[in-house]
Amino acid sequence: MATQDKYARLKSDTVLAPLGQALVNLSRANTEQLLSDASQLMRSRRTEAAAILNRLKEMNAIVATQFRPKQDALSLLNLRMICSQLPPSDNFSLPSFIVVSYCWHYPQWPLSRAAKPIAPGWDISRPMIDAVMGVRENDSEGVWLDKLCINQADPVDKEVHIGAMDMIYRSARRVVILLEDVQLNKDEEAAGLAYAAFYADLNRIVKERDLRGKEKSEFIDKWFPSQEKEYHDSGRGHELAAIKSFAMNILEARWYSRAWCAHESRVAPHKKVNNPLFLCFGHDGRVLSFEFRFVFYMSIYLQDKETPLDDEDLVGNGLQMTLNDPEPKTLYQLRMRIQRLHAVYEPDTSALQHLVNILSFGCFLKGDLMSIALNTSGIPLCFDGKLDAPDDIIWIFSLLVLAAGDLVPLIEGAFKVRIPDATAPNGMVISWAPRLTQGTLVNRLPEMSPGTITAAAREYIELD
Repeated sequence: MATQDKYARLKSDTVLAPLGQALVNLSRANTEQLLSDASQLMRSRRTEAAAILNRLKEMNAIVATQFRPKQDALSLLNLRMICSQLPPSDNFSLPSFIVVSYCWHYPQWPLSRAAKPIAPGWDISRPMIDAVMGVRENDSEGVWLDKLCINQADPVDKEVHIGAMDMIYRSARRVVILLEDVQLNKDEEAAGLAYAAFYADLNRIVKERDLRGKEKSEFIDKWFPSQEKEYHDSGRGHELAAIKSFAMNILEARWYSRAWCAHESRVAPHKKVNNPLFLCFGHDGRVLSFEFRFVFYMSIYLQDKETPLDDEDLVGNGLQMTLNDPEPKTLYQLRMRIQRLHAVYEPDTSALQHLVNILSFGCFLKGDLMSIALNTSGIPLCFDGKLDAPDDIIWIFSLLVLAAGDLVPLIEGAFKVRIPDATAPNGMVISWAPRLTQGTLVNRLPEMSPGTITAAAREYIELD
């Protein structure tokens, strides 16, 4: 039989067996095969990881003890997968897997009326479980869900998986995103499905005709209006009337507000094939699916049709308040939020920008924000320290950016981080690290004279 540790056997027997499923430990060879591209990239950066860590030790030895090379997480990873059944042989090998991105359930977060019954162990609704299993290419494909595949009672297992989380999401065939708090009404469902069909036809025609450049842009600009006209001319215009309500319902889902969900979206490949897939409920409780790229496109298309914002809302404090509203309500705000969740990697972008993006999302365990920022920025280190205050996360991550040879934290003219400290005058320490709210103003700025910074603490930086 396939390999199962004590935890996998327990979850299989008590949770998954009634659903006809099993939790299986993958072999080291199978783990390496599934995570091959991500792991090869990480191994190629061993020298870089060691250099960053050594530089961090020179500047602040105490802070450096909280980090380790990311390849350590890979070597310790005990990867488990949910399978349709317990494979009969120890030599089995999963060909691929999908991952689930979702919000854990909490009493203060209501679910839609269709999200029931809740399946023990999975701790998500049974209709969503069935839909997730149905997204697989075949019965041989595995499913990775953090609640089950990580031993949540084992601090070491959690720490290792957090360090390897980006590699897991980057390696999945597809990310499936559960919006269990979204249930569309009949009109929203009809409009959403109609526009999703428009979008699918748009992509098919562009590919078939091999449209490029100006011809492609002009075709795309005209496609949706032409389809809307056909609907109206045929007396079916009413079927499209609820499209903005559909988009707002999807874009206001709780998933968009959580830092770990943002992490999962930002590190996952957003390809044309196997694009991340949203699952929500239809008016009758059926599970509906919409591609991430379709929802993103609709946010742009609909917002561009609205009255332009006032100039004061697009610059300075007005823009800051608009983008950092913890409860975005306008289509513009929601469009900008989903844009932050899009997978974007620009090698010239300062790693500090990734921290700024992540700090705008909610996270119960504030220390996780450090791991999330590391994973999304691509800095090849893992964090295994303990942090509770966002201000400590900002100055330590800023120090890490300096250790990676990027001077952006020193030249940003933003307000400085203020760290509560009962022993300091006025009960607060003013740090050198910038508190950015909109983003970095410049790209990565390489340190031209390595070693110039000889020491750094939260209050000061020493220069040679």
